[in-house]
Amino acid sequence: MHKKFPSYKKTGARNRPQAADAGRRTVLACNINPKSVNDLLISRGGLRRIAAAIPLQQSWAEWVRGRVGTELAGHIVNAVPNNGQLVVFADSAAWGTRLRYALAAMQADIAGRDASISRASVRVQRQSTASTTP
Repeated sequence: MHKKFPSYKKTGARNRPQAADAGRRTVLACNINPKSVNDLLISRGGLRRIAAAIPLQQSWAEWVRGRVGTELAGHIVNAVPNNGQLVVFADSAAWGTRLRYALAAMQADIAGRDASISRASVRVQRQSTASTTP
């Protein structure tokens, strides 16, 4: 048999918004203009900060590629200076190990280019490949 709810408990029908409340919420929701994600990023400065860091990262990556051998240079994905540390990204763990030894030998050159960088580390990041599916 059906169980009745006590009168002091609210059921689903009693929790629904009244017609006047629903109309007011609709009017408020209509006054809000949606913004694109791009507009939000630009207005908050996040995209500008990221875009400003890209040339510095590219220059570091090219500089490191020029200092290591041609075989190893093809496996460097990116180089990012970050809080006194140069983080170099390799495309595999095996090449990352070889790159770690090369960076240890280049530590004086790295400090000569930027005195604020005290150490270098290597991380693995796969290179993105462009999709060629039609």
